[in-house]
Amino acid sequence: MRKIAISLAVLTTMFVVACVTINVYFPEAAAVEAADRIIDKVRGEESAVPATQAQPDHSDRQSLVVAMASGLGRFLIGEAHAQESVDFDKPSAEKEALENSLAARFPSLRPYLVSGAVGLTDSGLLEIRDRNLVSLKDRNTVVQLVAAQNNDWNALYAEIARLNNHPEWQDGIRRTFAERWVAKADKGWYYREGGVWKQK
Repeated sequence: MRKIAISLAVLTTMFVVACVTINVYFPEAAAVEAADRIIDKVRGEESAVPATQAQPDHSDRQSLVVAMASGLGRFLIGEAHAQESVDFDKPSAEKEALENSLAARFPSLRPYLVSGAVGLTDSGLLEIRDRNLVSLKDRNTVVQLVAAQNNDWNALYAEIARLNNHPEWQDGIRRTFAERWVAKADKGWYYREGGVWKQK
């Protein structure tokens, strides 16, 4: 009888641990949708179709696979309840202000992304890749633009995680935005992957 009780206690503990693990699962599909919407807004390419109704396009198979896998995973392990409160588009005054600030600054940064002077990093930020591609008189301006944009991106990643009560998701959010920026980058833009600059 005692062995049965111990076995039951072990099984119950394992079940509770499994539930806790399920509850902190990073919802990548939701992060991809939010990243795409915000990046489009920053680039000035807002879609008229809300993110939840947007149709996947064939060039974006990774998002579709992630969304399908996430949906199947939720169905199989019954984590729908755990994810109900997740909303990476959850509004806040700070989030809206950060998005607007990023969008207002982006047109000034775009020429430097096009020229290759500035590139995208694998931490979801911008970096000056080649100062020689920026005229001497504009270098301080570019340094300030990049720093201000990165400050806003860092604050936005933290705010999205905070709004969802999961500060530990900040790295996942940052990684997702970095991947989506590269996916949406124009041909010729530079991005850093594993410490190496590559051109799209």
